[in-house]
Amino acid sequence: MSNKNISKSLKTIIALMGVLGIGFYSVVVPWALSEFVGKYPEFSYFYLPWLIFLLCTAVPLYAILVLGWMISTAIGEDKSFTEKNAERLKACAYCLAGDAVFFLLGNFVFGFLNLNHPGVAVAACVFCSFVIMIACAVRLLAHLVSKASAIREENEGYI
Repeated sequence: MSNKNISKSLKTIIALMGVLGIGFYSVVVPWALSEFVGKYPEFSYFYLPWLIFLLCTAVPLYAILVLGWMISTAIGEDKSFTEKNAERLKACAYCLAGDAVFFLLGNFVFGFLNLNHPGVAVAACVFCSFVIMIACAVRLLAHLVSKASAIREENEGYI
């Protein structure tokens, strides 16, 4: 598979994820919150704070999609192992970890404000630990890309 094909495939996946994310955050999240409020009207004050909070969690995810688009563009230009891509991967890892920490802290703040269920807070802890694990893996990948970039630059000097 050529770099151009890989780049096109990655861009297709990224665009699909962006569209699915828009659908999730504009349709599924408000619908799920309204269903919850419909079943438990005594928790109607949950709706707006949780909606705003969940929409704020989308910002770093779309930043990651933009960075992924830039990385796939570089792959299409046969610039896969560059320091710039390593920095972009590092930024993705920080966005992912920051979003996980924001989600976890938001759950605890909502818990203290009596806007959260303890079961949701526990599930958020488990979810955030997985997300932070993925962020660490992406950070490791950024380190490996950086090393590969250094090796490539060193080898280009010998040619």
